[in-house]
Amino acid sequence: MEFTRLSFDQDDVANVLAKLPPSQLDELPFGAIELDANGRILQYNATESKLSGRAVESVIGRLFFDEVAPCTRRPEFYGRFLELVKGGPSAVFDYVFDYKMRPRQVRVHMKRALLGKTYWILVRWNDGAGRSVAGGV
Repeated sequence: MEFTRLSFDQDDVANVLAKLPPSQLDELPFGAIELDANGRILQYNATESKLSGRAVESVIGRLFFDEVAPCTRRPEFYGRFLELVKGGPSAVFDYVFDYKMRPRQVRVHMKRALLGKTYWILVRWNDGAGRSVAGGV
């Protein structure tokens, strides 16, 4: 499957992400953040950087829930991440990012990575009217 046909909420998204080189990860039409079990950012794609306004180099190695997006340290987001780390199911849900930005409605897909003990947070940003905002906009 080509990455350009990768769907944000498809069941095998982790299979496709595992095969993508960083350059193609950056071209995805949605944000992709890879975390370790402690919430430390391992990868942060260019789409997420552009839409969040945070430079990739400023977030790699930092704690997502404490330093980068503390607005997510709530049961409906962080609680789902902790469940995923404990072996719980993937989750797809709506959320509002509002840390150091105008509140933005997003759709989140949390998924365990295929290899190692890492986890993906995929973020599809909406334009305020419920329409998806792709990375080049």
